[in-house]
Amino acid sequence: MVLSRHNHIVLLSGGVDSATVLAMLADREASTTAVWVHYGQAAAEAEESASRAVAAHFGVPWTGVTVARNGTYGSGEILGRNDLLVAVAALGQRDVVIALGIHAGTGYPDCSPSWLSAWQRLTDLQHGGSQPIAAPLIDLNKTQVYELAESMAVPLELTHSCEAANSPCMSCRSCLDRKALDARA
Repeated sequence: MVLSRHNHIVLLSGGVDSATVLAMLADREASTTAVWVHYGQAAAEAEESASRAVAAHFGVPWTGVTVARNGTYGSGEILGRNDLLVAVAALGQRDVVIALGIHAGTGYPDCSPSWLSAWQRLTDLQHGGSQPIAAPLIDLNKTQVYELAESMAVPLELTHSCEAANSPCMSCRSCLDRKALDARA
């Protein structure tokens, strides 16, 4: 995990995980920017709104990036999603840490330590080692991430967890996770 006094770009989807990473970095003696990417996701409108709100809460500059694509993705695993997000954050950058909220227990290959290591090798090759990728939640499961978010006073009410729609569908994997986590509170 690389959380230092370097400049940081946080890939801020507007969900609990990325909001927690932003909370971890927002008060450091470094420049932190939140980046949200529109790549055709079904919940783009709600994610953008949540991302903007969370960045504003922490007083962090926010940037939106649109990647052109015909159509939209549904819910569930979107192959290459995190590849795209890291590539967008890396484009044209030097001496910046790219931070994202991937965590354990998803079963998605692009949320694994081996995926993170492979991307780090690629960015080291491309950027001469000047661009670390930080995934401070990589060893935590969703419950642990949620507990960390609560302990850090992350404004969970500003986040959006549904991957299928702009309003909670209550049936996608993200909605079911959020419902279970909220119920224990």
